[in-house]
Amino acid sequence: MELTGKQTWCLGITGGLLAVLLMGGVSRTVAGNGVFQGFIQHIAQQVTRDKADFVAAESCTAWFYKQLRKPRRGRADVHQLSFTDDAPASSACASRYPGLNEAREAFAKSQSSLSLSLTFYQLALVADRDDDEHYDAIELRDILESLDVSLVEGEYPPQLLARLNAAFDDVRKAEAFTVLTDSMQALYHKGYRLTNMDRDAMGRVTGAF
Repeated sequence: MELTGKQTWCLGITGGLLAVLLMGGVSRTVAGNGVFQGFIQHIAQQVTRDKADFVAAESCTAWFYKQLRKPRRGRADVHQLSFTDDAPASSACASRYPGLNEAREAFAKSQSSLSLSLTFYQLALVADRDDDEHYDAIELRDILESLDVSLVEGEYPPQLLARLNAAFDDVRKAEAFTVLTDSMQALYHKGYRLTNMDRDAMGRVTGAF
């Protein structure tokens, strides 16, 4: 990947400017050492699971509605044709959900979970301000602070990654959309923005590309 002017500048900083990068307890040694990639992959794995749950709930909700619209009595040959077409869906949906209400509830929950995971994925992308697929020390500090994750002097990349992943898991478990939106606003207040490269990455994770 060709370095941008900002990335070239960051590589050349020394002396007093380096002290600026170290403020907040994030060591220079953690910058760009896999935290971004690990965080993105962790969220993307959950997005994949949420998408599968969403598709299953959506298709089964539609299937249950279809059963309600079927006439209770009819010609035998028509019933046979319908039974053949719906047999795989019948087996999968009946084993997954007791009925329409449960499928609808699962659909609503999976939709909410997927929305949260995708928004968190967007947050992780936005926090990489220069789109170099690494978090430098300032970016790490800002995303940690935005999620109200305390900074600890001398932490190594695996520890920082574990705490970011845990923050995502906690927000998802609590369905704390407010925490997520507040975090995004905190980054935007500091000048972070959703870039074209971020939009392309979102397109890929949602399956649009």
